[in-house]
Amino acid sequence: MTSLLISEILVGVYLGLIAALFPSFITFSIGFGFKYFTNVTVPGLGVVALGGTLAGVTGGLMGLMDPQLAGSWTGIIAILVILMSCLWAHSQGDKLGEATPRRLTLKSLRENQLSAELAERVDSYGQIRIRPAGEIYAIEGYPPLPEALREQLHSGSWKFPANLSLSELETRLEERLTTDYELAEVDVIVDKRGRAEIAAAPSAAGLSRRIPPGRCAVSIQTLLPTGVARGDSVTIKLPDGDVTGPVVSARTNGIDTPKEPDPASTESEDGEADEKAKKPPAMTTTGGEGQVTVALLLTEARRVVRTDFAPMIVHSRGKQREYEAIGILKQDGNQFRNVTIGNGSTLSGTTIGTARIRDTHGVGILTIQRATEQLIAPSGMTELLAGDTLIVVGRPDQLRAFEEVAT
Repeated sequence: MTSLLISEILVGVYLGLIAALFPSFITFSIGFGFKYFTNVTVPGLGVVALGGTLAGVTGGLMGLMDPQLAGSWTGIIAILVILMSCLWAHSQGDKLGEATPRRLTLKSLRENQLSAELAERVDSYGQIRIRPAGEIYAIEGYPPLPEALREQLHSGSWKFPANLSLSELETRLEERLTTDYELAEVDVIVDKRGRAEIAAAPSAAGLSRRIPPGRCAVSIQTLLPTGVARGDSVTIKLPDGDVTGPVVSARTNGIDTPKEPDPASTESEDGEADEKAKKPPAMTTTGGEGQVTVALLLTEARRVVRTDFAPMIVHSRGKQREYEAIGILKQDGNQFRNVTIGNGSTLSGTTIGTARIRDTHGVGILTIQRATEQLIAPSGMTELLAGDTLIVVGRPDQLRAFEEVAT
């Protein structure tokens, strides 16, 4: 009796291995493909169900479903071998997809470079100027663009590295327009000739877009020095302790905030519009008593609201230390790259230390640019937020891998 049971088990293993060859190959390919291209792991339950279905469709389970065979140990063992083989093959494909360097992704499959005939437009810094193509379109569901803003965008031009792909150029230009003109929504399509089709919507609430997540804006009367502008870091001296945060807006009493001038129509020597002349100027104070609005935590904001007037200290931004080290870092073959954290990134909401950026990805974060502040040489306790633009340094392969995780 024992020998008969062993024989049935061995036959079941044999039949299961034969029937599992094709579904195991398919599940291995699915596990590898999803992990390599999308960094997503397919659930094991789905893989087991798929493996069993494939084995049945290809005829591997038809013999096992025979009434005499299905009720024996041979049929049961064969089915278990098929399902376990599919699960094991999927796990191996998933591991291989994780370990294989990602030189090809779904994002890169659709990436195209600018046309080679534009080489004469590349300047000495390796940059090319992107200009709008045709009119500036409105985005459905948003208010129409003011005519002055529409003309400003239509006559503008922006420089970017010429070696970027079209999708990266589109992303960079959308970020630039959103930041410079405080737009609520931007949609950009760049063709191979370096012309951008732009659709934009004006911001309906300009102030709230400048406040970092988790903070609120609060205003207080203070003595303003000359030159305080949006993004400066200030400390308000309260009776029950100091509070520090970025400036959202500041205005000197009796001084009207200057209107942004129309874009300059002057042309440079090479016939290109002066980009700096078209960028909205930063509004600054002229000195004296006035009102400053600062982005603070809720508990800190409540303390400020209870105070009518308080002295304020403006912190020096200092010299940007990351640029002092560029020459040294490049000697070791490192490169620099701007990386923006996407809404669905696993890095969003974590700190630099918790995410182990340097240990896991081999790159270093030099600075973090946000809507209202710039963090130079951030510490491990600094939290990463969706929308943060990071200047990172590392080897090209490390930068590519980190950008995939961040975006």
